[in-house]
Amino acid sequence: MRNFNPVAILIFVLFFFNSCSNEEDFITSIDSISLDDISNVEIYDVAQQKEVIVTTDYLKTKWETSLMEEGVNVKLENFRIIESLDKETGAKVFFLLTSSKDKTIETGAFLTKTDNGSYRLGSKQCTCTGCPNGCNITVVGSTCSCSGCGDDTSKKCTKSETVIIQE
Repeated sequence: MRNFNPVAILIFVLFFFNSCSNEEDFITSIDSISLDDISNVEIYDVAQQKEVIVTTDYLKTKWETSLMEEGVNVKLENFRIIESLDKETGAKVFFLLTSSKDKTIETGAFLTKTDNGSYRLGSKQCTCTGCPNGCNITVVGSTCSCSGCGDDTSKKCTKSETVIIQE
């Protein structure tokens, strides 16, 4: 009979439990490398009092313009939809996320998934601005927050939220 090394078993068990961290709060459901990769997903937005299907190119321009009005010149890329779990209700929450080319800005908006599998753009948008090695949006339920910048920079991460009130 073969004896197992207790140190090797301990390392394996520690590795196993470390790799099983609490990932249920932040699950990537649809990930894209470019704007075209997510173009087959239907996203609805309200424009001029009607609901219309929009493209990521439309949202890219809309969000870049909105950030420009706040004094931030940015080129957005890499749209993806992330999914999180609302711990209170158990419902899945969806968020459309994009980042700047230099990774210093992440912005996005909450989505509502419809019965036919498409998404409706929500009224709440979150933006994290700061540094390329941190300052990432984290979504847990219907709340968004920003991670801090790394220790190797003096830059600070700034979070802003926008809520559009429909009349």
